[in-house]
Amino acid sequence: MRHPLLALALMLAACAPAAPPAAQAQVANGIEVRDAWAAPTPGGVDVAAGYLTIVNRGREADRLVAIESARAARVEVHEMSMDGAVMRMRPLAGLDIPAGGQAMLRPSGNHLMFIDITQPFVAGETIPVRLQFERAGAVEVQLPVRRGASHGH
Repeated sequence: MRHPLLALALMLAACAPAAPPAAQAQVANGIEVRDAWAAPTPGGVDVAAGYLTIVNRGREADRLVAIESARAARVEVHEMSMDGAVMRMRPLAGLDIPAGGQAMLRPSGNHLMFIDITQPFVAGETIPVRLQFERAGAVEVQLPVRRGASHGH
């Protein structure tokens, strides 16, 4: 090549690790679920965290009322907050998603809590989850397990 800097840039680009693929949005019954993922868990731990964004494409507000997964005895939405230097978590009875709006479940905020998991979540696998909404009904989603900023877990 005539330009050594261009050759170096091309070589570095070819050797750079690929970014993990973005999870595709999953849409059903006017509900879109995007950016879904779960954090890997070490052996011996019986809880896991999951994250996603729920977008309500409908004209009426909806409410997430229940969550199920074959990989856990139960799944809850947990609210995380800081009380001084103490992290507090508590389950929420449901999660409102306004019409045309969204609810984000993310590290260091509201998140899915998988309780009594059947086996550790391993990077590279997917976790099946069924979200039950008051209006939209059941929405099946897959949460890819990957490393991320899983603060608080």
